[in-house]
Amino acid sequence: MKPDERLAELVENSACFDDEAWKAWAQCLSPTERLAYIRKHRSHFRFTDYDEVIAVVRGRRFTGCPSQLLRWRDRIRARTLQSALLFLVAVWLGIIWLAVRLIR
Repeated sequence: MKPDERLAELVENSACFDDEAWKAWAQCLSPTERLAYIRKHRSHFRFTDYDEVIAVVRGRRFTGCPSQLLRWRDRIRARTLQSALLFLVAVWLGIIWLAVRLIR
């Protein structure tokens, strides 16, 4: 692979990465969650004026670090999945306990 082809592939992958981060930003978070994320990770964002801040909070733009957002989103998904699985295990244990109590 030539250096030019490698650079073109890198730029294309970066654009996909940014697009995925923007979709996660716009569709997965509410304005309140976006504002909390911006406050917590202020160093990852670049703002030129107040209008840009408002656009980012409302989900129309994303000027943050895509890799940090996607890593954060994956951690949230993992925690949510873990909580759901623990809840299901607890429900099944409760059902089994109830069945054993009724059989006796």
